[in-house]
Amino acid sequence: MITITISSVLFLTISYLIGSVNSSIIFSKLCKFQDPREYGSKNPGATNILRSGNKVLAFATLIFDMLKGTLPVIFAFYIFKDKSYAQIVGIIAVIGHIFPIFYKFKGGKGVATAFGSIIGFDIILGLICLLTWLITAFLFRYSALSAIVTFTFLPLYTWLSYEILTLTSIYTILSIVVIYKHKTNIGNLINNTETKIGKKNKQ
Repeated sequence: MITITISSVLFLTISYLIGSVNSSIIFSKLCKFQDPREYGSKNPGATNILRSGNKVLAFATLIFDMLKGTLPVIFAFYIFKDKSYAQIVGIIAVIGHIFPIFYKFKGGKGVATAFGSIIGFDIILGLICLLTWLITAFLFRYSALSAIVTFTFLPLYTWLSYEILTLTSIYTILSIVVIYKHKTNIGNLINNTETKIGKKNKQ
């Protein structure tokens, strides 16, 4: 049962602020590379940087964004011993990534941070989600489609793993948020204009 305290609210705030730190923008600036918001899909995330051809920067961004979700969840559960609260902390980190206070509430799509938060909550569940993403990406070569398929199945995976309505409901909310952020990609997929993985964006 989730108990609302000053410390729990403070932890949620910290999780949001951590999520709001956008590694793709920071790393690009440090490496004197073009701002990811100025080319390709203009999405400040690992996928857009990968399409620019900078694999090292893309990998660094991916790892950092995942840790933004993983570490707050691990510490939340360690401190508060509440699985539902740990899930919510993870979602708040994702919200921070999508709507960052440091960048006028315009951020990325939250996929890597969401994966990180799931891994922090349950590494097996997280690996199942990653495997779903990889299989879909291998078959169809679309990052957005891989994310949509993975987070469509996330509530089912959660229910089969725990059979607890609360935990499943929380991850259903996470799935809705992530899929909603891909609404433009859904249109591109329907119109066959979505950029495939490995194909560089035209800058």
